[in-house]
Amino acid sequence: MRFYLRVSGEILITLGVLVFGFMAYMYWGTAVRESDAQRTFDSELGQQWSGAGQSLAVLTSPDKLALGKPFALIKIPAFGTKWQFAVVQGTGLPQLALAPGHVPGTALPGQVGNFAVAGHRVTAGNPFWSLPDLRGGDLVYVQTIAGTYEYKVTAKPVWVAPSDTGMLAPVPGHPGQQPRQRLITLITCDPPWSGTNRVIATGVLVRTLPRQQGVEG
Repeated sequence: MRFYLRVSGEILITLGVLVFGFMAYMYWGTAVRESDAQRTFDSELGQQWSGAGQSLAVLTSPDKLALGKPFALIKIPAFGTKWQFAVVQGTGLPQLALAPGHVPGTALPGQVGNFAVAGHRVTAGNPFWSLPDLRGGDLVYVQTIAGTYEYKVTAKPVWVAPSDTGMLAPVPGHPGQQPRQRLITLITCDPPWSGTNRVIATGVLVRTLPRQQGVEG
């Protein structure tokens, strides 16, 4: 009996160590990888923006954006003065492991329609950890080669099922309607470590600033 108890205890301890190691990697290990990627993306954006002609051409159509490549910076002052991430094209696992991603098929920054960006709640630097805490009036800045777009959150975030894609429509929540505004939609999962629900925050463009004036503290 003591033998079985000892073996069972050793198995539980081993499992506990493995689970803790996995959680530590998911929380800290992925953050290190994401931080390295963000530094690389910042460098890439600097190179892109020094060749304005080609970069501006890319921003004329979502179809011209390369999967996994950065094309914008996003800053949300409500998340802290140092909160800033490069945004890449695509929302697959490889893209979201390194940065918030632009949802393919939605509008680009500053365009009429819905510019949708998804990001992890936890792991990969926890970019959208505080998304459920956004409130109406909070500001979101998106910086591109063309300028800095200032969006204002219109209301508290809403919770929807993962299968509900209506918030990605050009008029969020109203598929089929013709868009007249320039909107942004931010998306993450809730509860943390789960894909049970999606948290959605929507904002409207209030002004466009020169790029050098954007995302200042």
